Amino acid sequence: MNAPFMKSLVCLLICVWIQPEPLSAETSAEEPLILLQESFQEPLTRDWFWGLGTWKAENGILRGYESGPRRHGPVKMRRFVLGDGNINYEFRLEGKARFAGMIFNGSQERGHIVHLVVSRDQIRVLGHAKKGESENLLQKPHQIETDKWYQAQIQFHGPEMTVKVDGQEFTVKADYIAEPKLTFGLGGDSGGPAGEKAGALEFRQLKIRPAPAKQTAGIGEIGDVRRLHTGFQFTEGPAADGEGNLYFSDLPTEKVYRVSHDGKLTTFLEDSLRTNGLFFHPDGRLFACQSGSQKTQGAPAQIVAYDSSTGKFQVIADKCDDKAFHRVNDLVLDSQGGVYFSDIGGSAKRPGPSGVFYVSAEGTVTQLVKDVSRCNGVLLSPDEKTLYVLPSGQPELLAYPILAPGRIGPGHILGTLVQKEGQPLAGGDGLTVDVQGNLYLTRPRANCIQVMSPAGETLAVIPFPEGPANCAFGGPDRKTLYVTARTSLYAVRMPIAGFQLSNQTSLTDEARSAIRSEIQAVIREGYYPGISILLIHKGKVVMREAHGVVDIKTSEPFTVDQLCWLASTGKLFTATLMASLVDEGLLTFDDPISKTFPEFANIRLPDGTKPRQPVRLRHAMSHTSGIPNDNWLKAEKHLEKNDPQLADYVSPQTPQDFVNGCLKLGLVVEPGTKMMYGRPIDLSACVAEKVTGKSFIELMQERVFKPLGLQQSTIQPTRQELKKLAPLYSSSKPGVFEPDQFGLEVAERQNKRLSTAGGGVYSTLDDIGTLMQLHLQRGKHHGKQLIRAETLQQLYQPQPGTNGRYGLAFQIKDSPINGHSRILSHPGYSGPVAWIDFERDLVGVLLMQSNTVNRTKHHNRIIDTIYRFVPAEPASH
Repeated sequence: MNAPFMKSLVCLLICVWIQPEPLSAETSAEEPLILLQESFQEPLTRDWFWGLGTWKAENGILRGYESGPRRHGPVKMRRFVLGDGNINYEFRLEGKARFAGMIFNGSQERGHIVHLVVSRDQIRVLGHAKKGESENLLQKPHQIETDKWYQAQIQFHGPEMTVKVDGQEFTVKADYIAEPKLTFGLGGDSGGPAGEKAGALEFRQLKIRPAPAKQTAGIGEIGDVRRLHTGFQFTEGPAADGEGNLYFSDLPTEKVYRVSHDGKLTTFLEDSLRTNGLFFHPDGRLFACQSGSQKTQGAPAQIVAYDSSTGKFQVIADKCDDKAFHRVNDLVLDSQGGVYFSDIGGSAKRPGPSGVFYVSAEGTVTQLVKDVSRCNGVLLSPDEKTLYVLPSGQPELLAYPILAPGRIGPGHILGTLVQKEGQPLAGGDGLTVDVQGNLYLTRPRANCIQVMSPAGETLAVIPFPEGPANCAFGGPDRKTLYVTARTSLYAVRMPIAGFQLSNQTSLTDEARSAIRSEIQAVIREGYYPGISILLIHKGKVVMREAHGVVDIKTSEPFTVDQLCWLASTGKLFTATLMASLVDEGLLTFDDPISKTFPEFANIRLPDGTKPRQPVRLRHAMSHTSGIPNDNWLKAEKHLEKNDPQLADYVSPQTPQDFVNGCLKLGLVVEPGTKMMYGRPIDLSACVAEKVTGKSFIELMQERVFKPLGLQQSTIQPTRQELKKLAPLYSSSKPGVFEPDQFGLEVAERQNKRLSTAGGGVYSTLDDIGTLMQLHLQRGKHHGKQLIRAETLQQLYQPQPGTNGRYGLAFQIKDSPINGHSRILSHPGYSGPVAWIDFERDLVGVLLMQSNTVNRTKHHNRIIDTIYRFVPAEPASH
């Protein structure tokens, strides 16, 4: 099978499906997925089209024969789309029949045929390139007896075809199967020499299954598709409760069913008023979309919450702006108690617009999306930063940034949906998400589930015999993907667990109120125009808000997506970059700077002597290099930053300039003995550039921004980005704000000279949170190990000469509040601070664009308030 065939397979996968006898909806029928199963009962289905010879099917056997002397061997054909998979059948040669087998016809126009022949004395696989020409791809002596049943299996895997007959295996290249529209047949030679009565060929137990999905990029090994229950009319809305039991709807019958871990099916609701989408709240309530009953006249379309113990429901939302909904379809809850839900729009009898809505925990309903046709599936990313919308009316998945609960930014196309060949472009239906943020999209028209990464890359396509409508993770470990597809409920074991909304990571209303009040109190003191906060607890965003204004003149509000200059908080990005280089073996933290810049071996102490140890990379990153900082130069040498003597040190154009500047200054103390916070950390950028041959900007983009998906972070902001940059102020008195141009000056310099490793990053609340979550997850991002935990651990260790308060570009501070924990953080000149706390499983980010001497005090006040509600626990490793 060539590449075009396989590519088409991914999009097509299934052309023919013969459904077994429907089972009762109350009967379990768990079995491996079968794409085709033929019972050979008379009459044959129309899918078996005319061939050669005479055929009769009865008692489970298909018999082909000639009524007279041999002229042609009987052949019975069927069209089928088959990719990687298995064909199993049994055959028997009767009487004078000479051989039997299966024909694979890739293209009748081009005459490509592969013919598996099992005869009395050999097994052959014939490849016919042109009419009348053939190539014997395999010849192996093998004795076959007449009137005896033999088992045959044909396996396809990529370009190879493996043939097994009674356990004997033969592998050939199936190069002749070159087209996606495959036709195969059962046939052979049923006669002997002229004048003799022809024999017969018999076939039975024909089954075709897809090959189990194996290692797939970004996912892992996927299990077989199993059908658990069938006999329904149209299944929808799967959702798992806290224990992993699965609930789903059967729309036309308006029932809701429950499937326990052991597969037992029971009825949860006899009359659900045409419930569609379902979603469990952590407190056990089952939220549902009642889409307008066709049995109960006048029943409205509404969002309700069922008591899962009694089946009684409470209405959550039934209108927006006094307008009733049409057909509410799907829903998802957030950690704030709100519900995002879709209304697919009206019908031919009752037309109406489609949209996506949000109802807050307080009951306020707002419409978020108005310009998308047939809004269907809705979903949140695990961190609740993105709202996904899967429309039925267009072939793309849409993504919207969440600015605050119930408030979204402009949407964009995240990824394109796979399509079935030969059919019009089609949209999707429902979707779910795993703990790594991968999305599972149901594709009814393509008979598959498409697995998509958070970046929009298709990772896998899982075929189904019926068009999937929706899916959800369940089971005790959340690794069973349940799929509702037309008449049946299916299950697939997945390598990655599904994400589950949990109230264990949510701050209480009291906690949020207290933190919010503290932030607002700090703003009222008059040193900061505005403050934004991001808290990620146990991998879940539990608070993401902005307060105050970003611009004093315009009173424009501070927002959670505000671009800010991070100043020294950017050192956390530098630490991550350097750790990636160490992890790859390009350098070590103990490398002397002289290993990269040999002239650094000549650096000396004030008395001209050589230091006891060389200046190492870890000294530069912990500010213990012994090279003087700006404060020392001003106090001891009376040198200002603009002094010409400091040109290479303060404004280097190249890494070599900065190295030369450091050499001119020399050492004022032994390396590793005293912390002097300042510019020497830029030596790490010099080393990184020299070792890799790439600029610091390129390295940051390739090793930090891109792998983590930090699309709003930069070192060289464009003019458009600078227009969005939060203004920076200096404030030494309450209510007095002076414009501070330092952030703009840094941006201007970095476009012309060596980028600073100590304070050159411009970023947003969410991007900083993602970076810090990488550290909290010990180097993992979406389940993938980007940097080894032991490498990152070196960043967090107190360094000699720092009095235990500084690691490698990380500040270290202990907190005794609500249990003891260690805070690993870094503040910045412009007001921000970002931190991780392993004992509390917490990431925190505060952005406040004002330079004030009070910022440490204000940081501590807000963090202490947070810690009153987030207790320390023993760190897990």
